[in-house]
Amino acid sequence: MKKAERILSIFSFVFLFTAQDVWAHTRRYVFNEEYRTIPQGEFEIESWIKLKVPNHGRSNVNSFEYQEELEYGLTDRWTVANYQIWETKNKRNQDDSTVYKGFKFETKYRMGEKGKYWIDPLIYVEWIRDVRSANENKFEEKLVLSKDFGKLNVNFNQVIESVAGSGGRTEHKFTLGSTYEFPWDIHVGLEAKGDWWRPGSHRNRLALGPVLGWEGKHFWLASGVVFGLNRAADDVEARLIVGIPLPFDTGSLFKKESK
Repeated sequence: MKKAERILSIFSFVFLFTAQDVWAHTRRYVFNEEYRTIPQGEFEIESWIKLKVPNHGRSNVNSFEYQEELEYGLTDRWTVANYQIWETKNKRNQDDSTVYKGFKFETKYRMGEKGKYWIDPLIYVEWIRDVRSANENKFEEKLVLSKDFGKLNVNFNQVIESVAGSGGRTEHKFTLGSTYEFPWDIHVGLEAKGDWWRPGSHRNRLALGPVLGWEGKHFWLASGVVFGLNRAADDVEARLIVGIPLPFDTGSLFKKESK
């Protein structure tokens, strides 16, 4: 196990510091989907860590979720991605255990180039399969609306989440964020998330907190945390995302050489 970890560390070091021609860009948010796709023919790997603390007075209900995502640009405005998901839950009177939770497939499409409309729109669709809950299927759709005012960005997501099946329910949610770009490619801002409507509950969740993003030459990272503003919301949710573009371009395979 230690040998494998050393090999992985060496590979990561060599990759990060020898991939001179790799493009890089950043995420400004961790709870908001953005007006963002990767170039045609490019791949990107994203590693996610999510912490959820529903009640800070009960440690046995906390959970960590780990996601590994591979994203591919079908066109400059249309991307697809696959996530593999694992989860660790705190358990009382026994060791914590990490289990495979399931997978996700997503696709998103930017409608027009940036600045074509007064607000930049993106459509996002995701299929979520939880293999632990009788192979439960969820579908999530988002309308992303983004606007830049110089170095200031404002971002809004209208979210619909549905569970498939006769007993499935549909929730209507939102996320809202704003960040400002500082020198050294640093983005700092605030994010909010909440519910418009939750079937079977009259208590809509609401949470708010800071977010920080940074863009490097060969990778980027974003980190944020939100704190529950009412009893319906989890006490704390935190996320860390690291993105690494892969150093090859398959788009050139489909381009004809000019005569």
